[in-house]
Amino acid sequence: MSQQTSKATNPETRKKILLGVLFGILAIVLYWQLFAGGGDDAPAGPANTTANNGATRPSPTPRPTPRAGGTPEIIVSQPLTPVWLERSISSDGTGRNIFVYPTPTPIPPPTPGPPVPTPPPPPITLFSLNPQGVIARTGEFNMTLFGEKIPVDAQVFLDGRLYPATVVNEREIRVKVPADAIRAPGNPGVMVRSQADSKLYSNQLSLNIAAPPEPPYRFIGIIVKKDGAIAVLKSQADEEVISVVKGQKVGSYWRVLNITTQKIELENTNLRLSHVINYSGEGN
Repeated sequence: MSQQTSKATNPETRKKILLGVLFGILAIVLYWQLFAGGGDDAPAGPANTTANNGATRPSPTPRPTPRAGGTPEIIVSQPLTPVWLERSISSDGTGRNIFVYPTPTPIPPPTPGPPVPTPPPPPITLFSLNPQGVIARTGEFNMTLFGEKIPVDAQVFLDGRLYPATVVNEREIRVKVPADAIRAPGNPGVMVRSQADSKLYSNQLSLNIAAPPEPPYRFIGIIVKKDGAIAVLKSQADEEVISVVKGQKVGSYWRVLNITTQKIELENTNLRLSHVINYSGEGN
């Protein structure tokens, strides 16, 4: 018994026991840090870890590091730049984003030109014509012009041609228009000028010259006899066929003036105008 107690109290034996206890504690600490860690005091792992299948797992969010006074230090992490944005940055290192467009430089408005002066109104003013319109080829007619400040030596111009006129007063002037002035349809201008002073002129009005009405028939056939020819006409309205001779009245106001194998001539009895219808050959 005394021999065993002396061995336990041997300094060499106590030293071995202490070393064994220290190694055991160190082994426990290392095991805890390497295999059983991951708490709040576990060291931060790598930014990205790769699993066995090759997929990349996101790195854990960095945790605040406690300061000496017990207040955790706030760590501000920089946001990651997306790949598509990294590719949009120029290679020269300027950091220009191709999706950011510069503000366009405003284009200054054009410099306005000098104002166009408004021409003064003509000294003579015309208000109306009587008649305002006629039918072409109806012969000469009298026309009256109404206005103000008409000079006593005023003359009338129709389609640029001069026609002597009679001044009734400063508000009325009359002119006789010859037949050759209205031979064709149109809208010739009418104005007044002073014979002595070229600066005295009027505004321009329009005279309506309408085309005369045409006969509503077609010349489709002819029958030649000893005592004269018979023309065959067809109405354009109802396709009625009519046989006529020279001097016969057709319709409301048409009369046959002449018949040949090539044409028939009709007269408008109201306007005293003649009109020719060429042979169409529809009756052959």
